[in-house]
Amino acid sequence: MIVVDGDSTEPVRAAVMAAAERAAFPVRYIKVDDDRGPVSKRNLGVAQARGAVIAFTDSDCRATPGWLRALTEPMGDNAVGFVSGPVTYKPEQAKSFFSKLTAETLVEHPTYPTANVAYRRDLFLEMGGFDESLGVRDFLGRATECGDTDLAWRIRKAGWSNVFAPQAMILHEVEVLSALQWMLEPTRLILLPLLIRLHPEIAPRLLRWNLVFYPGTLRVYGVLIVALILLLIDAALLPGAALAGIAAIWLLKVRSPNPRRLLAVLRDALLHFFRMVVLAVTLIAGSLRFGRLVL
Repeated sequence: MIVVDGDSTEPVRAAVMAAAERAAFPVRYIKVDDDRGPVSKRNLGVAQARGAVIAFTDSDCRATPGWLRALTEPMGDNAVGFVSGPVTYKPEQAKSFFSKLTAETLVEHPTYPTANVAYRRDLFLEMGGFDESLGVRDFLGRATECGDTDLAWRIRKAGWSNVFAPQAMILHEVEVLSALQWMLEPTRLILLPLLIRLHPEIAPRLLRWNLVFYPGTLRVYGVLIVALILLLIDAALLPGAALAGIAAIWLLKVRSPNPRRLLAVLRDALLHFFRMVVLAVTLIAGSLRFGRLVL
């Protein structure tokens, strides 16, 4: 096992060395001073590895018993280039409104995330590994990349097959975000238009009508169009439209005379709406930047 440590502020080395003393297999620790994000560290780990098959998971994940065996067994077929497996959440961790809950993939997912995937090492190197240019950092300093998806689809298009191993389960951390982080989480999708431009085969599996990533954004566009029309007609109509929207929410979601219930539902609806605004703006910005329209 190889652990590549970048900008971690926790005592990773001590934890790895302690685990190495108990492990029934070699454990190597590599410290990277020039941290250029997760993609470069993954490529470095593969370059330092010696095994014929490379299995990936992330630092916020925990493997279940039998994970590695289930993930690598399909490699007995020489036509299989990579194997992916399911990801769910750690059962002992509670979920809250501001939890980050976008990592679960219980069936084969077309993005093939590195949280749970294995590649033939020689094929990985032959294909050039993860493309380190397919990554950016947002204004919060978080790394956003799509090199894992890109590599998987390059391998598929080169004629290799892939397998989904349902028994190779990974448990993912339930990350609790601040309200600001939760609101801005959709900015990580800035590279989605680029990914679909590079690999159009993904579009039918991720987009509706080859255009819309998340139907919830259609509400954003609809509300903005209605607001613009009302502004052009008479701005005084906006308060009445807002009250009509509140009444619709009450009829569809609340149906209770309790004002606290109504306020709670309105709060959650507004938070989700503004999160969808962030998503819509992100996808439009990515579409303009990378030349592939995704809404």
